[in-house]
Amino acid sequence: MPSLPSAASAADMNPVTFSGLSDKTAVEWSSLRNYEMFSLSADGSFPMMKVSRSKAVRLADRQVMMVGSGRCYRVSLSNH
Repeated sequence: MPSLPSAASAADMNPVTFSGLSDKTAVEWSSLRNYEMFSLSADGSFPMMKVSRSKAVRLADRQVMMVGSGRCYRVSLSNH
């Protein structure tokens, strides 16, 4: 199966804005479910996604990061 096309640069992309909510209280990394969004900041900036027990992906650049433990803020794109 061929890979999905990717933009060569930011100039080839359309701007998008999302609204969401960030928890006011930090939670333990282990309490997040896989594919749940989170931020290391209470304001929800620089969102990431948990993809396994020990890995997260930065949504800005799709970089995989190893995670041992810690606290983070859940982020929800649903604003109701």
